[in-house]
Amino acid sequence: MTPVAFPQHAAHPYFEADGGELLIGGRRVSDLAREIGRTPFYAYDASVMTRKVEALRAALPRELEIHYAMKANPMPAVVAHFCRQVDGIDVASAGEMRVALAAGMRPELISFAGPGKSVAELEAAVAADIVVNVESELELRRIASIAQRSGARPRVAVRVNPD
Repeated sequence: MTPVAFPQHAAHPYFEADGGELLIGGRRVSDLAREIGRTPFYAYDASVMTRKVEALRAALPRELEIHYAMKANPMPAVVAHFCRQVDGIDVASAGEMRVALAAGMRPELISFAGPGKSVAELEAAVAADIVVNVESELELRRIASIAQRSGARPRVAVRVNPD
């Protein structure tokens, strides 16, 4: 009987293979699966994340800042790694804000964007001293009210739609 020939994938620029098996962080995927005890699972390679940010920096003008949009992946270990690689973190909820702060990102480098922020989320953002991207006049009034009650000086950026 003729052995079955499995398809071969093109070489990947960030991951290596050993004996036809993908390596992540230098470890075989089958070993990771055995250690975790189930499939499917997510596996991340911090060195790949770092190289991707470095490649982006090399392609962009030096004066541009890179911010990680946490909605892409809010896993605390991923966020903590990106905190050391990027210039800021963009969050879309109070939960994401807490993850970014716990991961070590400085409050002034966190921006909170997105419509429909609750009063509680705005209060948490003002208390944490992060930048709130204001989406409406109502949101700005709410932040002003929070500032009056708390004595805080909120950091705000106004989002303008030219239309």
